[in-house]
Amino acid sequence: MQKEESGKITLSSFITIGSFCSLLVCMLVSGALLPLPLVGGGLYLAAQGTLRLAALIRPARAAEMSKALKGAGASLAAVIAGWVLSLITAFSEHVKADGFLPVAGIALCAAARSALTRLAVERTQDTDGHKTRKALFILGIQAVFFCLGAPLIWFSPLSHAKRWALLGCWAVSGLPECFPLKRKRCRLTAVTEQDRADRKALRGVHACVIFRRMALAASAAVQAVQAVGCVCVALAIGAPLACMAVALLCAVAVPWLTVTFLNRSRKREPDPNKIIMLGLLIWLAGLFLCMLYPEHPFVSAAALALCFLGAAGSCHALAGLSEDMRRAAAFALGHTPENMNAFLETDLRFSALVGGIIGLAALALAVLFPAVLTVCIALPALALTIAALVFALLFPLRLLHLRKLRRCIAFQEQGIENKPMRRQLEPVVIQKSIKNYGIRLVEFVLRPFFFHRVRGAENLRLDEDIPCVFVCNHGEILGPVVCTLFSPFPFRPWSAYEMLDKSMVSKRTMNGAFQGVKGVGRRLLQWLMDRIGAPALVWLLRSEGSIAVYHDNPHKLMQTFRETIATMQAGDNILVFPENAETSPDHRYVQEGVSEFFTGFTMIGQMYANKTGDCPLFVPMYADKKKRLITYGTPTRYDAEAPVNEEKDRLCRYLRGEIMRLAGLEETER
Repeated sequence: MQKEESGKITLSSFITIGSFCSLLVCMLVSGALLPLPLVGGGLYLAAQGTLRLAALIRPARAAEMSKALKGAGASLAAVIAGWVLSLITAFSEHVKADGFLPVAGIALCAAARSALTRLAVERTQDTDGHKTRKALFILGIQAVFFCLGAPLIWFSPLSHAKRWALLGCWAVSGLPECFPLKRKRCRLTAVTEQDRADRKALRGVHACVIFRRMALAASAAVQAVQAVGCVCVALAIGAPLACMAVALLCAVAVPWLTVTFLNRSRKREPDPNKIIMLGLLIWLAGLFLCMLYPEHPFVSAAALALCFLGAAGSCHALAGLSEDMRRAAAFALGHTPENMNAFLETDLRFSALVGGIIGLAALALAVLFPAVLTVCIALPALALTIAALVFALLFPLRLLHLRKLRRCIAFQEQGIENKPMRRQLEPVVIQKSIKNYGIRLVEFVLRPFFFHRVRGAENLRLDEDIPCVFVCNHGEILGPVVCTLFSPFPFRPWSAYEMLDKSMVSKRTMNGAFQGVKGVGRRLLQWLMDRIGAPALVWLLRSEGSIAVYHDNPHKLMQTFRETIATMQAGDNILVFPENAETSPDHRYVQEGVSEFFTGFTMIGQMYANKTGDCPLFVPMYADKKKRLITYGTPTRYDAEAPVNEEKDRLCRYLRGEIMRLAGLEETER
């Protein structure tokens, strides 16, 4: 049996731009003809949900749906039917009114127009043909439904100006669906037992499970947030043409500009998970503004724009992650599942249906509790967006892991096995043993307080196949913090073993960064460090993947080097802070300039060259507290041909001298 859909999940899987304008026009017509504008929105959502459910349970798709989804679909059908019956029962006087039939007719026409236009756009992109002919076919659908809906508005008991305004809104409300940002279906081949086995096996792949939950929550939230936006715009602006103008600007222009900005060429690839989290936070800010200022025109318009900005950014990044999830599945299963994206497309369409039903339930609550109308409508969308944010925090793959996963799959396709890389990826991709959400959360909290610019990174030409060693000044706590927050290059840092031990980290911190605190304040600070600070700091350092360094134990120090070399073989860069604080007058890290170096870290170059035959780069960098600046210097490559001791001395002299130069202290150094 041939099914529909192979290819990539696209933005259209998450955002249906035109349906927002269609929902709004139904509410505007209902507000003009009935005392309850939410009735029209509810009827549209009920009709849209019915059509989506019918599309999902048709024989062409039913085979790929699990029994749970089929049961949930039956439940949703019951919810839709129950809502319509309760509407007729509770508002029988409005149902009998002359304006109800035009409102119901417009809602049905809008839902059918949305479904047919989406289907036509997808099918015309799947076939070859003249673009003008395709455009005329799609616009013909719009014209037919305009002709069906126009008499319902024109012959309604409205003023002349109101009729023309609503007709204008009805004419333009379907146009956004004709010009989607990007719409490409996933063509599903015949479902086999292997497909079902792969789908079951993917439930044990942690990264794929979290991605799926995050995508489904975002897809449902996009649908639920439409009701919030429509109510806010209708309440705050009122005039139909002005409402539609704001809707088109926010729902079309803002997502288009967002996707264009994200698609621009960049020297370095952005972390998609950071874009997702930032988008979701912007989305949440828009929802809170909708709840706080529902009747302020400019604030409501800005809140709606923020919602679509955040939704477009986060959903676009999610769409881009779909191919990496195919790689994650190939890494875990040993082969690439043929219909993985097509199955996900079905799940996303179902979650969009669920989001629409949630929006329908929110409208019902708003009708029952008009005093807290915006709260009733916004809370479901808020809950779904927060759920997506939680899954984004739990998503285990950072940009470093994604790059490594791509290289691992490329090696796998070439028949090359990189065991260190595979051992490092397995706990992240398949298992749940690596949790880095702590460092992500802290990054968002601390970035405004430690803001630093980055200079010189654009001039670095790093070897893609050979990891490098970044060498930075410590500057007390400054160096480790700002490198973690603002470095454009991923790395795993060296950390003193005391900082990874809860029983020792408190003592080291009190004798280091807080050495000057005395009296009662020191006792209070000591108590806070023991109870809260030390466990949190150890958790964060482990979340970052720190490598323990044992300065005072030669046997364990070799363990540090072995772990470092294995990490570099797996594709990771290393960050070291080689300053010897004992050489400074007060035995603390200097906050300006750089102290003398320990020389042992240079063994990384020797051991890596002996192990792999490649010589790594050592890259100097300086974190300047006063200028709030991270500067990268000129790197140097380890020379395996030179005598070991001479090369060790050369590396230390060069790197320290380069960091002093970056600090503007080269004269002092001489």
